[in-house]
Amino acid sequence: MTPRSLRHLLLAAVLLSLAPHAAHAVTKLEGEYQLMAEMRKNNRAYPWNFDSNSYDNFDNAQLRMFTQPRSGVEAFLKVEAEWHPNDNNGARPEFQYREAHLRFRKEMGKRGLDTYLFSRQDRFWVDSYLINITNGRGDAQGIRLDTWGFFKTNATFIVADQSSQFNPQDFSGNDPVIPRDSIAAQRELRTDDMYVMRLRREFFKDQRLRLGMTFNRFEGWTGRDSISTPAPWTSVMAFDSRYRWGHTDFSLEYAESTPRLRGVRSLRGPITIGKESTGIRLSDRAVVQAEIRSLKLGTPRLGFLNFAPGWWSRGPRYRNALGGPTSDETGFILQSYYMLPERAITYSNQFLAYSNKAFSRNATREMYNELYIEFVNGFTGKTSYRRRDVYSPSGGILRKETHLDWFNELQVESRLAWLRVQSKLRDIGKPERKQLFSIENSINLTPRMKVYNRFVFGNDASILRKGLFTQLQYRPTGNMEMFLQYGPDFIGGGSTPVDEGNLNGNGDQFDQVKFILKGNF
Repeated sequence: MTPRSLRHLLLAAVLLSLAPHAAHAVTKLEGEYQLMAEMRKNNRAYPWNFDSNSYDNFDNAQLRMFTQPRSGVEAFLKVEAEWHPNDNNGARPEFQYREAHLRFRKEMGKRGLDTYLFSRQDRFWVDSYLINITNGRGDAQGIRLDTWGFFKTNATFIVADQSSQFNPQDFSGNDPVIPRDSIAAQRELRTDDMYVMRLRREFFKDQRLRLGMTFNRFEGWTGRDSISTPAPWTSVMAFDSRYRWGHTDFSLEYAESTPRLRGVRSLRGPITIGKESTGIRLSDRAVVQAEIRSLKLGTPRLGFLNFAPGWWSRGPRYRNALGGPTSDETGFILQSYYMLPERAITYSNQFLAYSNKAFSRNATREMYNELYIEFVNGFTGKTSYRRRDVYSPSGGILRKETHLDWFNELQVESRLAWLRVQSKLRDIGKPERKQLFSIENSINLTPRMKVYNRFVFGNDASILRKGLFTQLQYRPTGNMEMFLQYGPDFIGGGSTPVDEGNLNGNGDQFDQVKFILKGNF
């Protein structure tokens, strides 16, 4: 963001906060803080070290101002001091501007609008279903407008600039010293520009038909220096549809990217069903995806079996700088689940197959089966088996690589404690096979104090690895938390410890003691 536009946005926020307040006006000043202190012993051969500004610590403080001088008008400003080598590697933390926005919202019965003038925020979300046309883009500055009810249509318009790509202090030694201000002014203009438009409308009284259109455009540069030239722009035009019949939704979506490549041989053959050609050819720059969710068969006595099939075809030259999906892929997925009547048992199955056609001939086939059971007294169990076959041609020979995984979980929770046990046999029958195990529990010692423990280990072909983590949690007030913990918190972390990357890789136990103080006001 340019210094001038930043000053304008901050000035507007201040003026809004100082404006005459209505009876329902609200102005809040709040914040949060986090302090970490760590001691570590590496490889059991070195003394304990203390470092409050390291890659393993994250110390920060935030101040946030929110004001709403009248209904539908608001301003937000956040400043933050981070003490972390990636963000602030100085002698001490310094408060810096983080993000801000101005908002105006107006409702007029069944119609209305909501608009944001934002800085260093990610406000690129639009409702997407099968094809994710626009993903989050991180820090940006721009304008977003949402409307509803006008012409019975919901609309979204976004115009933004990737201002975080420019740092006025980021000059290399090869840059001319004079005139540096002029170079900075030119570099301000060499950040990416993004444009998004989304239209959606429901039809019929029960809204069983929905049609939508999404457009995005990305304009970038070949470099960030003051003499770089514009890069070729890219854009995507997409259409989506859904029709509801009873309890079943039929969805079909299509997207095509530009610019077109003239005089280039097509790499895409006709669409096939199985091995039979339909004679229908799509553009190399097009993506089409369909889904039925879901088909239901059965009776209350026998139980119900639900099917959700899906299919997609992605052109080899499809490009989307603001979202997805990938290119050069054709695939099919069939999901199903069966709920046993009068029993808390659910059986799930998924068959997945996709392959590349143009730039490679790789193919993947996957079968997944899962059984989930709810027992009495708060116990739940789950077991699943996954088979994944990967085909890749090499030297005129089609090579097949098979991966077999078996997962198990048992969980129980009560008012006083929680326990979860997981196991996974990964790559069964292969030399690089792994046996992964996890045991977690938490005990409520008092209403304000809890202890959490996690023990994981990975039995590789050549080594037995482990990870022990224990954490004492204390919440003296509603806005303060203190943690005293031992062991690396990242080995086996997350919602599924046996799938965590460090445990599946080569992560191993080491001595680490950390104290964390968190609070908000």
